[in-house]
Amino acid sequence: MNKRSYKADFIPFVADLSSYRGGWVAWWTSCQPAWRQDKGWPLPRDNASTTNWVKVGARGQSGLFLVIMSTTWWAASIKSEKDRAEFDEAVDDVRWVIDQIIDSLKALPASAPSAPEESSRKRPSSPDIGWMARADGKRKPRPSRRLLEGGGI
Repeated sequence: MNKRSYKADFIPFVADLSSYRGGWVAWWTSCQPAWRQDKGWPLPRDNASTTNWVKVGARGQSGLFLVIMSTTWWAASIKSEKDRAEFDEAVDDVRWVIDQIIDSLKALPASAPSAPEESSRKRPSSPDIGWMARADGKRKPRPSRRLLEGGGI
């Protein structure tokens, strides 16, 4: 098997941009709420207030990162004004969806319970380990997968 190493600064050139655009639009449409699907391109924006956009933003393991990465490949392969116009239309829709997600996230704290007062919370001994600290400042021990599966130490 031939392994390819990942290079952060490598952006592939898409030779058949028309085909890529069609696949990208189909994929992007499938990531959208049902009311935006099966309506053709460009996607509608008329029911935005009834959608939980937070769920849309949390799709997949890498979420919006894949959207940004795939549009970067598209942008790097543009050869004509027509290609640029199609790309700009897609980016405009991505931007609109991201704005909807941000607005939904901003609305979350208003419905969440209030945080306890600063003085009533115990602070961990080190700010670097706050996510894994107990009240006494020691890390919570967690058994390894190997130990849990009966493999021993």
